[in-house]
Amino acid sequence: MTNKAFEDKYSDYLAEFISYAKSVFQNVTTDSRLAEAMKYSFFAGGKRIRPVLMLAFNEVLSGKIENIMPFAFALECIHTYSLIHDDLPALDNDLLRRGKPSCHAAFGEATAILAGDALLNFAFEHTLKSVKDERQIKALSYLAECSGYSGMLGGQMEDIENEKSKGLKADYTDGDKETLLNSIYEKKTGKFLTAPFKIAAIISDDSKIELAEKIGSLFGRAFQYADDLKDIYLTPEQTGKSAGKDEAEGKLTSVAVYGADKVKRLVSEYENQIENLLKSLDNSEFLRVLTKSVLK
Repeated sequence: MTNKAFEDKYSDYLAEFISYAKSVFQNVTTDSRLAEAMKYSFFAGGKRIRPVLMLAFNEVLSGKIENIMPFAFALECIHTYSLIHDDLPALDNDLLRRGKPSCHAAFGEATAILAGDALLNFAFEHTLKSVKDERQIKALSYLAECSGYSGMLGGQMEDIENEKSKGLKADYTDGDKETLLNSIYEKKTGKFLTAPFKIAAIISDDSKIELAEKIGSLFGRAFQYADDLKDIYLTPEQTGKSAGKDEAEGKLTSVAVYGADKVKRLVSEYENQIENLLKSLDNSEFLRVLTKSVLK
């Protein structure tokens, strides 16, 4: 696939998703600034990797776009809510997101908290209006699981507890650190990068659920490891968020556990494994190029 062909296909997925999202949000209004804050963060930019992955994998499985789009929208609503809350002073305390002031910097903490809560609720409110069969109910249940205590929120809590236990880190063996790191990453990041693949499989071809989970799990880990590398090598202008914070705060990251050189090797190994799994599916060239490009 040429670069232009890839970029054109990505742009098509993105345009279709944004058009759908705008059509949904045009009916979201409040007398307060709540709706404005929700839309500010949702439309603040970004590559929309998760919805594009879901739409693309759904197409590989010959699924109907009208069946998957509400789930792609819901996933992005929940992802956006998580970013709003991640940036709050009580968590990562970040003033920059996607190259713009984070939600609490632009609207204040109270509004940001409520905007995040509203996006989480709206994800399910909207998708429930589209659910029409048992497969979609199962997919929505899985999305809720990814978002909750055994998924993203659980991983976030483990991350916070680890930060508060800095004095115990000296007692951790390398194996302890690795186990803890990957537990946090699997829940905090991995679940939401497995969801695009698994939800599409649940809805469109449940014989591919196991394969979807393998691809998503590998991609989620590789994505977070690559993000750790970007935190130390790239500037805020390149990443759209504050750089070097993890290292400065002594956070447990893949770079802290393995060292940058080994993390680079691991990301490359995961890339190859993902590519081989995707090759087992027809018409997966776009996804193979996409997963590699995201990890660069």
